[in-house]
Amino acid sequence: MDPVVPGRLLMLLNGLPFDAPVTETPKRGTAEIWRLINLTVDTHPIHLHLVQFQVLGRQRFDVNRHLASKQLVFTGSLVPPDRNELGYKDTVRVNPGKVVSLLVPFTDFTGRYS
Repeated sequence: MDPVVPGRLLMLLNGLPFDAPVTETPKRGTAEIWRLINLTVDTHPIHLHLVQFQVLGRQRFDVNRHLASKQLVFTGSLVPPDRNELGYKDTVRVNPGKVVSLLVPFTDFTGRYS
């Protein structure tokens, strides 16, 4: 599970690094499921701005296969969120070798989410 580029944070949102150009264009009144993929050996807290979300669960995946082919192959079942993660959050813990799925609703903010 070593990072591909030493010293670079390898966290992915829907398969893209966080420093990639903006690809998401959420519409007010909708919700999306986002997947945070941790390819590192460390746990990372991830904070989303201007929106609160619900943690749907975590799932282990084959990190080496993803690094080699970009395929997301789950190797474990979906584990529900911890009790302290129930309800709406703005920060989530993303453990190494896991995908965290979030339900992200877009309600009040009418500017650019970033």
